[in-house]
Amino acid sequence: MLDSDEMPCGKVDDGSKRKFGSLLVIGQGLLTAVAPGLSVSLTRKMIGKNFENADELEAKPAYLRQIRAIGIGAAAAGIAGYAMEVASERVPADEAPAADDEVVTDGDADEAPA
Repeated sequence: MLDSDEMPCGKVDDGSKRKFGSLLVIGQGLLTAVAPGLSVSLTRKMIGKNFENADELEAKPAYLRQIRAIGIGAAAAGIAGYAMEVASERVPADEAPAADDEVVTDGDADEAPA
């Protein structure tokens, strides 16, 4: 086991791990969206390990549409995750404005409360 100060992939930073994971999700989603039949055959094969006559199952067109929609959603989530990671690399954490910081403009400083 790892000690508390050891990291399994110490030389790779967390940002690149998240980007790589996002790229994998994008690829999986695109593959599922383009070829939902592959997902159906994989599911049929997994079900066949535990049930008889699983090879005789046929996917309805509605199921194929649902699988395609799941693939599109997964690809969109992967793209969003990748974009957020790239955007977070552009703004260093010490320069990012805090949520509780109040921005005062010149017009607000001269006015007295009513």
